[in-house]
Amino acid sequence: MVSITRENLVEPLEIEIAERPEYCNAIEASEARPWYEDIKNLLQTGQYPPFADRRDRKTLRRLAIHYFLSGEILYRRSFDSTLLRCIDEHESRRLMEEVHGGNCGPHMNGLMLAKKIMRLGYYWSTMETDCVKHVRHCHRCQVYADLVKAPPNELRPMTAPWPFSMWGWT
Repeated sequence: MVSITRENLVEPLEIEIAERPEYCNAIEASEARPWYEDIKNLLQTGQYPPFADRRDRKTLRRLAIHYFLSGEILYRRSFDSTLLRCIDEHESRRLMEEVHGGNCGPHMNGLMLAKKIMRLGYYWSTMETDCVKHVRHCHRCQVYADLVKAPPNELRPMTAPWPFSMWGWT
């Protein structure tokens, strides 16, 4: 038999039924600065971040060559001279969900998703890795994906003397 002591007793859970709806304040979690803020600040004002040393300034100048500022919107010039709008983390997550699994989303793989987003005219610095992670976490892609035609264990080659036995090389 099992002995139950006072410490093991579970207190009953009291549930209150509200007669009227309660108000809820939703706080959206986002990072304080977007990834492109230093580049945008350099193009707007021509000033470097205060913590940047000589090497950081040189790197930031080289990065800023590929970007174009139109009003408050930052664009990246791609290699075929199209302008890609730079977006932050929150916008990129929403865009990946819409393109990957939206109304016309074909649930493509990660690299194809990144290329399609670039064809739509958007860019962020970690686009390919974020798209691959998003596809790996997509439930429908994992459930309905084709099975990999791999053997359940390692293949072990067998050395058969049969082709050489007719010449007596055994």
